[in-house]
Amino acid sequence: MDRRMQLAMKLALAIVRLFPHGGLQRDCMAIARLLGAQGHQVTILTSRLEGDVGGDLDVETLPVRAWTNHGRNAAFSKALARRCTGKFDRIIGFDKLEGLDLLYCADPPVALRYRRRLSRVLPRERTLTLLERACFSREATTRLLLLSEPQADAYRSAWQTQAERITLLPPTVKAERRNPELRTDGTRKRLREEMSVAANDTVWLAIGHQLRVKGIDRTLEALGAFPDARLVIAGVTADSKAGRRLLRLAGRHGVRDRVRPAGIREDIPELMAAADLLVHPARTETTGTVILEAIVNGLPVAASAACGYAEHIVRANAGLVLPEPFSQAAYISGLREAKPSSLRKQWSANGVRYGETVDLYHGLARAASIMAGSA
Repeated sequence: MDRRMQLAMKLALAIVRLFPHGGLQRDCMAIARLLGAQGHQVTILTSRLEGDVGGDLDVETLPVRAWTNHGRNAAFSKALARRCTGKFDRIIGFDKLEGLDLLYCADPPVALRYRRRLSRVLPRERTLTLLERACFSREATTRLLLLSEPQADAYRSAWQTQAERITLLPPTVKAERRNPELRTDGTRKRLREEMSVAANDTVWLAIGHQLRVKGIDRTLEALGAFPDARLVIAGVTADSKAGRRLLRLAGRHGVRDRVRPAGIREDIPELMAAADLLVHPARTETTGTVILEAIVNGLPVAASAACGYAEHIVRANAGLVLPEPFSQAAYISGLREAKPSSLRKQWSANGVRYGETVDLYHGLARAASIMAGSA
C-alpha cells in the first residue's frame, strides 16, 4: 500500500464564520488545500458560510442558534464536539473553542482586555474568556500555533501557558503577491493616470474595512496636514456601512475630495505599485501581513508598533514604526519625515531586497506540516 495513503488522516478544521475575503478565513482555506494535496481527508466545519469559497473544499455548516456573536462561538463549540467526537483523527481550530487538538490563533488574548472584575461577569467577556481558557490555560492540552512574538508574549503573560505547547510560525506572504516589478513596468504609471493623480501628488494606501482597528480614522485626521496627499482605501466600498462612515469622517476633517474607497480588491500588488506609502497605524494587529506584502513589493510603510510584524519594517529599513502609546502629533511628524521622494525610493529598494533575501513565504506550509504531523 502507498505509504502516503497509510499516513492519510481525517482532519476537521473548525472556524466560526467562513467567507472568501477574511484573512483568517483565507489561511484556513489555504491550509485545507495544502493538507488535501498531501492526501489527507479534510472537512471544514463552520456555523456560517457566506459567499463562494470554491467547490474544491469539503465544507459542512453545523446548525447553530444564537442571538449574539459570543453566543454563536459558544454554541458552535458545543456543536463541534457533538459532530467530531470519535470521527476525526485531529480537530484543528481557527477560533478559540473547546476540545481542540491544535489552535491556529490570529487574535490577541481577551483575558488581558477583560481583567476588570465587572468585565469578567458580563456575558460576552465571560464566554470569550472561558473559550480562551479551554485553549491556553495550564490545564489545557491544546497545541498552539501563534503568529508573532508579541502575541506569544501576551498569551504567556495572560495564562502562563507552557512554552512547549506554543509554536511560533514564520510569516506567510503568498509568493505570487510579490511583484515589485510593477512599480517600473508601466503598471504604476497607468494606475496613477486612471486615478487622475498629478505627478507631484503623494498616494497613501490603507487596507482594511475596520476603520478604528486599522487606524484609518487616524490617517484621515492626519491627511488634512498634507494637501498634496491622497488616500486610497482598499477593502471598503463607498456604499457600505463602513464606507458611508468613512466618507462622513473624511468630510468632518475637510478631506472628502482626497479620499477614495477602492472596494474589495484582488489586485493589491498593483495598488501597492501605484502608491507611495502604506499607512497602517493600527490600534491592534496580531501580525499585519499587509505590512510584509508592502515591504516585498517596494512600498514603504508607516505603521504603529502595535502591529506584530512592525519589526520587519525596522529590519528591512523600509519605512517607519510609530511608538506606543500612539501620538497623533508623532504620526504627523513621521509622515512629514516620509515626504522626500529620495527617502521613499531608498526604503523601496531596501524592501525589495529584504523580500529577496529573507524567508517570508512558508508559514502556512509549516502550519499544515504541524497539523498533520505526529502528535
